[in-house]
Amino acid sequence: MSNTPRIPNVDLQEADALLLYAASEGSADLYWATDFMAPDPFHYLCDGTTSWVLVKDLELDRARDQSCCDVLALSTYEPGEGESGDSLHNALRELGFKCLLVPADFPIATANRLTDEGFQIRVAGAPLFVERAIKTPAQIEAVVTTQQAAEASMQAAVDALTQARIESGQLWLDGKPLTSERVRRTIHHILLDHDCIGYHTIVAGGEQAIDPHQAGHGPLPANSPIIIDIFPRADASGYFGDITRTFVRGEVSEDVQRLYDTVLSAQLEALEAVCAGSDGAAIHQNVQKHFADAGYRSGEIDGRMQGYFHGTGHGVGLEIHEAPSLGRRTDVLAAGQTLTVEPGLYYAGLGGVRIEDLVIIETDGYRNVTTFPKTLQL
Repeated sequence: MSNTPRIPNVDLQEADALLLYAASEGSADLYWATDFMAPDPFHYLCDGTTSWVLVKDLELDRARDQSCCDVLALSTYEPGEGESGDSLHNALRELGFKCLLVPADFPIATANRLTDEGFQIRVAGAPLFVERAIKTPAQIEAVVTTQQAAEASMQAAVDALTQARIESGQLWLDGKPLTSERVRRTIHHILLDHDCIGYHTIVAGGEQAIDPHQAGHGPLPANSPIIIDIFPRADASGYFGDITRTFVRGEVSEDVQRLYDTVLSAQLEALEAVCAGSDGAAIHQNVQKHFADAGYRSGEIDGRMQGYFHGTGHGVGLEIHEAPSLGRRTDVLAAGQTLTVEPGLYYAGLGGVRIEDLVIIETDGYRNVTTFPKTLQL
């Protein structure tokens, strides 16, 4: 996101340099380290004082313009006729690197060729770049911008639900059944207008909403909870947003209203506990207790998972799920992290409810960057 040189704080484990090889379009670590988005794989090196990208001639000028690393042309190191090795091996030898630290997902074929050429390989632990969880002001702004796009698309979904008429227990719009697919398409169109792309957007109603990651399909039910979970990625920055709301178009039963009120109160309680120094596991456990105290049983019931059986929240950035976590394992929150808070309850015959906000963790609390109303009945 800038040309300011970035030297990650990585324990090289006595290796000469860190080596990555991937397409940064699909590798959050590589994009974060380089600020260079590319659809094809390229090499990245860092020895603790300098970082480099080795790219093909096709990407050379763009890398020079966009990357925060020193840029090397891979073609410069092409072996001469009859010589062994390849451009990467020659570049490593010229830089004086013999022992390389690689991430756990490093391509095994590339690693094998390196060891065949006499290089030593060591595998780094995870996460590779711990500091990626702490966002800069520019990165926070990127997340906020994507979140605003997500909220605009949520409004378009609500407009479609509100305009729908109820007939025979289903929603109809413009003379046709209002389906999960139609609402999802509407959401994605709005996201495209904001230069964002929707991935696996969830529009799930009725029994489908009992499975938290069920995308949803077919006609949407009236008088039953509909979960809409939107988590787009911005084209320009690569950063995600994330929002979930639950709606009922039509009549709300007492049981569904109580379910919704319980989830909302659990979310508000969890939000109040979010601040730098808080333990994510403790927040998650308190949500579990909140539900149990309200009489909601969780676990495998009648052959399927029901109740509360997912984490309370996760970090959001260049990946939709990244550090920190509000879950089973201890994870101490820190200022500058971006975090979702999204408890939910799911029961067969009743439906599912999930409410999710995206917040920025601050020293003495949090800043909620999600402004969309929490309204059940439409």
